Amino acid sequence: MDKYTKTTKEWLNERFKNVDEKGIYKSHAPIYGFAYDSLSLGLYKNNYAILKEIEKLLSEYKINTFLEVGCAEGFTAHLVKNIFGFQTTVTDLSAEAVKRAKEIYGIDGFESDVQSLDNLADNSFDLVLCSETIEHVPFPEKAFSELVRITKKALIVTVPAAKNLTEKKNYMSPAGPHTHLNIFTKEELKDIVSSGKVRGISNKRISNIENLFVKYVDISLNNKPKIFVILYKIARFLTSPIRIFYGISMAKMFIKLDYLLCGVFRNCANTYMVVLKKISPDYKNPIQKPKNILDFMLERSKVEPYYL
Repeated sequence: MDKYTKTTKEWLNERFKNVDEKGIYKSHAPIYGFAYDSLSLGLYKNNYAILKEIEKLLSEYKINTFLEVGCAEGFTAHLVKNIFGFQTTVTDLSAEAVKRAKEIYGIDGFESDVQSLDNLADNSFDLVLCSETIEHVPFPEKAFSELVRITKKALIVTVPAAKNLTEKKNYMSPAGPHTHLNIFTKEELKDIVSSGKVRGISNKRISNIENLFVKYVDISLNNKPKIFVILYKIARFLTSPIRIFYGISMAKMFIKLDYLLCGVFRNCANTYMVVLKKISPDYKNPIQKPKNILDFMLERSKVEPYYL
């Protein structure tokens, strides 16, 4: 294991032990119910796109086993398990994250480095998901190679998007462990996973509009042009009466709008999703909708406060 990954592992193990003043675990994802902040809305949008993609895959593949790589405390795996009923396993660089997934959701898992999944045989799982993880590793090509190797039928990967090569070259990685070391262009992803399909799943333009209405916005105005900062603050002030009404219904609207318009504004993606169908379809079945994805994710996926 390289030095950076080792340092990140130690940092993550501490992060997944964080508690508040009452001793309640401070989660990475909105596990305790609907969250009113912009970061959670972004996570909801990514998860919605992932779950809709799985829904489509089920019309072509019979899927029994599912692995999430880079699971954090298991929120996404919990959604997949409950909506689709797969035999679900998780793995993460952090042993503490894997423990939280077991303790909070009852999902079994194991510690591993996505760049070296030596403990897994080829074609180990029907469906493999790795969301918002590969950008954190120093050797992304190794990670992609390992993910393809352990996948039996289909692989889904999401990563931060770069609009073009210029944006990628100008990208400055923040200092510290577990930072975004990489962002990816669509062309780069097509080269790495040549037989995979790449699409945007979160739109920057839509996000800019959403940030005017979400109650709690987590964005940095540092290094922004002064005129941008002034106009942004004015816009937030003018839309403040509407923010009183921000909740599940408005979040659903934003999530669906983002999902529909991602195909229209092709050069404005926050996130790219790579879908690799490793084998030819082995199952013919109309798309099934076992549960309303948005209702379950936003309203029925919450757990009781977890005391660590």
